[in-house]
Amino acid sequence: MKRIILKMGVLGVFCLVAGCSDDGSTSPLQPVADDPEGITSTESTAKSSSSGASQSNSSPSSNTSKDTTVIHQQVIITDSGDVVASYVSSGVFCWTAGCEAEYASSSSAAPQSSETITITVSSSSAVPPTVTETQMVDNRNNKTYKLQNVAGKLWMAENLNYETSNGSFCSLEGGDDYCAKYGRYYIYSAAMRACPDGWRLPTTAEVEALDAAVEHEWWSIGGRFKVNDGTPTDFGMEDEQGYIWLQTEGENNSFRVKNYDGDHEHTLQGGSGTDRAYNVRCVQD
Repeated sequence: MKRIILKMGVLGVFCLVAGCSDDGSTSPLQPVADDPEGITSTESTAKSSSSGASQSNSSPSSNTSKDTTVIHQQVIITDSGDVVASYVSSGVFCWTAGCEAEYASSSSAAPQSSETITITVSSSSAVPPTVTETQMVDNRNNKTYKLQNVAGKLWMAENLNYETSNGSFCSLEGGDDYCAKYGRYYIYSAAMRACPDGWRLPTTAEVEALDAAVEHEWWSIGGRFKVNDGTPTDFGMEDEQGYIWLQTEGENNSFRVKNYDGDHEHTLQGGSGTDRAYNVRCVQD
């Protein structure tokens, strides 16, 4: 009897084992066949899910190649269009002091560029004058000028005396300074940018209207400079002729007042804007 019971017990255990292995399930302690590191399928699924979430939350730029070429260009701000030379950048853009040294020995430093971008800015653009009905203070150099309202326009009643970065003169080399008496002398391109903010050279119509309304003595007879290649070579016509530049380019771009031989002729005239330096009277816009 004991033998029969023992055989039945063994048979039951055998069936139990056979039944468990026939359902195709895998023991939770058995490594997945294609997982060489022995990570269970549950662990593998968790890691995959975590990795997917991380990738979906990252910015698109995180997968972008960082092999970027940066070209550095110098920006020069000047009150004239003449730039003598440009600066060649080091090829490194820095936000903090000394960071450029970190890249000095790098073989992949950005290429250098000698290209220059020039921004031309009026010398008066950021500094408007202080104006009353009879006086203007040019806040660029604190000089004061008398003003006069003539023929519907507010005029400077004195010649401008403001030094531009180039193209304006007071004297020959080692000679007398004429600016204190007559104001500064400008070639045409310098005259066009010499007036303070909100003021400009007069038009032909404006100077003719003014001349019809004022006496001959209103004008300054301060002569002119001859200029060669940007350098004044001769000063003349003092007390004989006076000149101011007008806004019109080319023909009739200046106004001349004669004051000798009893002749008080006032006339428009044209001429080169580079080989003569005349005075400037500004009018308000």
